Amino acid sequence: MEYIVNAQIRSIIGNKRAVRRLRTQGVIPAVAYGPGIEKPLSLVLNSIDFLKLFKHITESTPLSLVISDESGKETFKHMAFIKMVQYDKVTDEIKHIDFYIPEAHHKMTINVPVKFNGKPVGVEKGGIMEIIHHEVVVEAIPELVPEVIEIDVTNLGLGDVIRVKDIQMPQDVKIDLDPEETLVTVITPRSIEEEITAPAAEGETEPEVVKKGKKEETEEK
Repeated sequence: MEYIVNAQIRSIIGNKRAVRRLRTQGVIPAVAYGPGIEKPLSLVLNSIDFLKLFKHITESTPLSLVISDESGKETFKHMAFIKMVQYDKVTDEIKHIDFYIPEAHHKMTINVPVKFNGKPVGVEKGGIMEIIHHEVVVEAIPELVPEVIEIDVTNLGLGDVIRVKDIQMPQDVKIDLDPEETLVTVITPRSIEEEITAPAAEGETEPEVVKKGKKEETEEK
């Protein structure tokens, strides 16, 4: 699915009061930058349109950024990613957005969310699934950046782990972490560990073996 972000060149730059006024007019100030363009572009986005789109995308979702001049004429279209979103500390509304424009066919690094599917068998036995990384840094060309990395955790037992090296990634797509780094594990609670390793309770000793043959032999003498 193609996600299109329509933006317009912003002429008001650096004037904080004027920028705040823009927000009251139903637009969000933004900037686009990166190796895919010659210089940064100051933009504005329609707030309602962008917020509808924002519900369905993440930092690793490729976007088609379509930029028009102040007369409404399209001047630029390029693949882009959301680099940063600034929120108002009081209202939690979006104040500003940074778009990153990568250079086509050149590798980039980007944070990609990790989705863990299923319920581990170890959890069924009382364990606790601990997620170490909810997202990972991926290195790939823009066209191959995965929107999400899905990991099946159904077969994880007590004490089991899934490491970076266990994840099969597409060719030319690399998780930029130590291969031994743990992504998710099922922790065995102390109570279950004690139950597994506890020695036999007092009084539960091995039954004595009575050597009947020897005893009978002695009695015969």
